[in-house]
Amino acid sequence: MVLWLALSLAVGVAVVVPPTSAASTAAAANATYNGRYKRQAQAGHCDPNFCKIPDCHCGGSDIPGGYKPDEIPQFVLLTFDDAVNDLNQAFYEELFKGRYNPNGCPIKATFYISHEWSDYAQIQDLYADGHEIASHTVTHSFGTNFNEEKWANEVVGEAEMLVRFGGVNPADIKGMRAPFLAIGGDKMFNMLSRYGFYYDSSMPTSTMSWPYTLEYRMPHTCSVKPCPSESHPGMWEVPMKTLQDVRGGSCSMADGCFYKEDADSIQKIFTQNFLEHYTKSKAPFPLFFHAAWFFNRAHRKEGFLKFVDSILALPDVYFVTSQELIAWTRFPEPLPQVHTSPIFHCNFPDRPPRCGRKKTRCQLTHKGDKRQFATCQQQCPNRYPWVNNLNGD
Repeated sequence: MVLWLALSLAVGVAVVVPPTSAASTAAAANATYNGRYKRQAQAGHCDPNFCKIPDCHCGGSDIPGGYKPDEIPQFVLLTFDDAVNDLNQAFYEELFKGRYNPNGCPIKATFYISHEWSDYAQIQDLYADGHEIASHTVTHSFGTNFNEEKWANEVVGEAEMLVRFGGVNPADIKGMRAPFLAIGGDKMFNMLSRYGFYYDSSMPTSTMSWPYTLEYRMPHTCSVKPCPSESHPGMWEVPMKTLQDVRGGSCSMADGCFYKEDADSIQKIFTQNFLEHYTKSKAPFPLFFHAAWFFNRAHRKEGFLKFVDSILALPDVYFVTSQELIAWTRFPEPLPQVHTSPIFHCNFPDRPPRCGRKKTRCQLTHKGDKRQFATCQQQCPNRYPWVNNLNGD
């Protein structure tokens, strides 16, 4: 993993230059947890008198900075999991075209990318447009029983391929989501700290909550075990607040809920869930999707886009990335200042341009089948890139 070097973190976490392979991480472990970042045996109860922003936050629905709901934006956290390719490209283009936050910047989303079937040229386009790109692992496997080395191969491996083939700056890849939300407990979070990541977004909760740090125990029950039990200072969790469906059930990924299958009902159920946040605590509103939910279901897309347009008509609704939400949680500011805040800017001169039609298209064999592979960063690899062969040599 030779590309994953010299990362600079936006949140105050100790930076360690990772070893060249996940198998040789033992030496880095000792350096990573020195001083303030040395792990405690067990995470204790979070006391807000001691755990204070910007470097520590207990979570829950209380607004960071002590603001009242009418003094802050309503943040909407829109995320998509899995591959980016021709199957979802048109949907993403339609979703983001001509839709803006109150500060005049285009709305943004976070894409948790898994490798197989991904078109890295299209990922570069999304990155160039200002969206956040994060890791969803290489193989999209259940990770409950992974050791730290396997977690590194999967999470850092995908991050490296996002750099190699998607043109993403490694300094911009700071988070992950576990496939199937099957997190790996302390082993996974130890790996994230070691390799310079500062957040995860994999843990469902039925309670409204702002992002919180894992220096102390999480403020909600553990829905999918194993959850972390040790203290992980500087590590943030962006909790996955569940939605309520028409049957009274709940889902962390929005496409897991039950819906009446017509556009008006789709719009209505999202609106009802949104108002629970907007009219009460204004805790971040979650929209966590697999884009496949919209495939061949025109009424779903119609109802969802109507919902998006209806809330964007409000003067205080901002669609933000996971990193932006954490940044505001650390340094909260009232609505008038958000309009000019550098946290929510839309000027990205250091990012590569959109790839467009200049992509290199490759046809490679993987698991006995043909795989389409595309990148704007280099020529076709000799083999389909995969775990332990990230270059495709």
